[in-house]
Amino acid sequence: MVKGVFDEMLKDQPKNHFSVGIEDDVTFNSLSFDPNFTTESAGQVRALFWGLGADGTVSANKNSIKIIGEETPNYAQGYFVYDSKKSGAMTVSHLRFGSQPIKSTYLIQRANFIAVHQFNFLERYQILDAAEEGATLLLNSPYEADEVWERLPRTVQETIIAKKIRVHSINAYAVAKENQLGNRTNTIMQTCFFAISGVLPRDEAIVKIKESIKKTYGKRGEPVVRQNFAAVDAALEHLHEIQIPAAGHQHV
Repeated sequence: MVKGVFDEMLKDQPKNHFSVGIEDDVTFNSLSFDPNFTTESAGQVRALFWGLGADGTVSANKNSIKIIGEETPNYAQGYFVYDSKKSGAMTVSHLRFGSQPIKSTYLIQRANFIAVHQFNFLERYQILDAAEEGATLLLNSPYEADEVWERLPRTVQETIIAKKIRVHSINAYAVAKENQLGNRTNTIMQTCFFAISGVLPRDEAIVKIKESIKKTYGKRGEPVVRQNFAAVDAALEHLHEIQIPAAGHQHV
């Protein structure tokens, strides 16, 4: 909208009185603006992670920022939005990475990567509103890969098709359970993020994740570290890309 004001000022005869942000059909003095205009730099990864307080999502993302900031030539930034209730309430992590310095002092408006660590959030929140065309969606799903599409709400299916979103799914709960991690899915989801996003070569990313696991869980003993290592290795075997039907074939 601010850009719309500057665009108006560049005209030979700009409006002397105007409003912006509303459609003024009385005075006709409102300015039009391009809703798709963005100041975000190209080639930047802008990722949103939706999790539950105390499920480890925020800690894993803080680790990811450290790995990317310290081990790659990329600049990294993270903002974390918590509910005041913390444990058991929603958290959204906003992560940016890119080769250029990041001076964005605001939350991500348009994401090219979105991870949903709680499947039922898709029914409760407008998660895909922020997705850019061609974005990637990573789901922690309690369903098998061939069931996931049918389980998505109709509006989510429509948005995925319209925005050409690629969808990846993993049953992180099952992987955690198999590896004696209880319901701690954070390292599994972190591994999937690195595997899909390509911020680091996959093998290199796994080495770095394992190093950060050793730092984080080392004091809890070798068995805990080994269980997390096994979960990281198992994550990639259980990660699947979901086939998206052609437009017009959504589940009703």
